[in-house]
Amino acid sequence: MEYDVREIRNYYDAKIREYDFNKLVGIGISPNNAEFMVSVGVPEEYDEFVFYSIVDFQKLLIGGKPFIKIGHFTSSLYGLYVNEDGDEFFTSSSYHEPQVYMLNKNLETFFLFYLIRHEVSTKMRKQGEYTSYNYARELSRLYEQIDPEAMKDVEGYWSHFIEDYETGL
Repeated sequence: MEYDVREIRNYYDAKIREYDFNKLVGIGISPNNAEFMVSVGVPEEYDEFVFYSIVDFQKLLIGGKPFIKIGHFTSSLYGLYVNEDGDEFFTSSSYHEPQVYMLNKNLETFFLFYLIRHEVSTKMRKQGEYTSYNYARELSRLYEQIDPEAMKDVEGYWSHFIEDYETGL
């Protein structure tokens, strides 16, 4: 099953942030992430995340490494970060050491994971194949193919997401 990440916009319930490619790159967002942010778009809010306008981005040093905070979880102070001049997309957690860990290899992959999440659920339900466990196994298989690094951290966001469906939580 092929996925076109642009279809994620069908799942956005919030207004899409307007960004300027050159300004994004100028503050240290990688060209790859900037291209996604401009061409596909990032919503103001999505699921449990809030994404900032460019004037609210914050440059930070975390563990001696430069990051740009581009958002946060709606229910906590955990941030959403890209590493300056790198593609990786990160979040923070008090359960990790260091407190910032990678969610996905880039913003596009993060939103692609969400698109796949919706599409696989819909497909399995239509075909009468949906069980929480089957859904988790299929997501895990697809996620591993696309971004295996995002699935390595057993305490990471996506691993917990999959585990919750595997165990029926």
